[in-house]
Amino acid sequence: MSADTGRPVVVYHHRTQGVDAQGIHVREMCRAFARIGYRVAKVALHADEQVGRDSRPGLLSRLVSRLPPLAYELLELGYNLVGIPRLYRTVRRERPAFLYERYCLSNLSGVVVSRLTGVPLVLEVNSPLAREKAAHGGLAFPRLAQALETWIVNHADRTVAVSEVLRRMLVEKGADAARITVMHNGVNPEDFAGLEIREPAGRATVRVGFTGWFRPWHGLAEMVAALDDQGLFASGLEVVLVGDGPVRPELERLVRERSLEGRVAITGPVDRETLVGHLAAMDIAVQPAATAYASPMKLFEYLAAGKAVVAPDQDNIREVVRDGVEAVLFPPGDFAGFARRVEELAKDPGLRQRLGEAGRRSMAAGRRTWEENAARVAALVAAPAA
Repeated sequence: MSADTGRPVVVYHHRTQGVDAQGIHVREMCRAFARIGYRVAKVALHADEQVGRDSRPGLLSRLVSRLPPLAYELLELGYNLVGIPRLYRTVRRERPAFLYERYCLSNLSGVVVSRLTGVPLVLEVNSPLAREKAAHGGLAFPRLAQALETWIVNHADRTVAVSEVLRRMLVEKGADAARITVMHNGVNPEDFAGLEIREPAGRATVRVGFTGWFRPWHGLAEMVAALDDQGLFASGLEVVLVGDGPVRPELERLVRERSLEGRVAITGPVDRETLVGHLAAMDIAVQPAATAYASPMKLFEYLAAGKAVVAPDQDNIREVVRDGVEAVLFPPGDFAGFARRVEELAKDPGLRQRLGEAGRRSMAAGRRTWEENAARVAALVAAPAA
């Protein structure tokens, strides 16, 4: 219990740079804990989140990003020498109700400090990092990384996985299924409360939109090419890509090569209010590709905004939407199929309206908000161990 305010405290620990989607997740969960009555004491490499970036500026960040796998892995392990005492001091000072930690590879801090102090640990897992990094050749000691990941999950009091697919992946590697709760990402519904589901009047074209950071696995270049090959730009379709990222030069080159300057707009980084404004002006919101275990934040925002959604037909997406009910789905990687689903929606404003209304209802029924997630975490801590 906090001595200065009387409010219970949650200590939030993470080892990320606090950028991109990671930063959004950290920021929103901290805000949500505060809204349900906790004071948040953060222990992190960086005190603030920079959600409009994909990395921190500065020489140190550039040097770290260029380290070979062995050196980087040793640096991750070495963080425990700093992270454990720093987190321990904070927990002893704050006397929190619980620790909340975003999982990072080989980060033993939360488990060790929880055991030393008796403070419960809730571990948030957003990806199977050991498997993911090993698959891309990013680990010098893949067996050690996997063993530590499973040990950390099994020694947290509760683990939150962001999708059922991810929960199964963790269990396949030895994690205790009884300790893992699936909790998808969420939204702040007040961000979208004023948006009309009815499409803007006075515009002859159909506007397709994407929001977020432009990364290779989002399939944006393939999406633009497929829409062009299907002849949809010639029939009046517009695309707006709201955001920025490493794929932007490739996208701009593709737009020039295909003479789509008047049909494809790239906004660059925008603030939250501007992003919501762009989303309001979309007729169709798209998720061209997604990793198999992710819980895409943009998908929840599209649904909360009442947009007709096109997304890949894969297990983690079907945890959130049903084909033909809240979204239309296409086979993953089939961008010609993606373009056909967009064309189907472009020709049927009534279907777009029905999907948007059903999507917004599903968000309310599923209580898919950051605040609800924070409340569920608190309830997990209060519940007796299985």
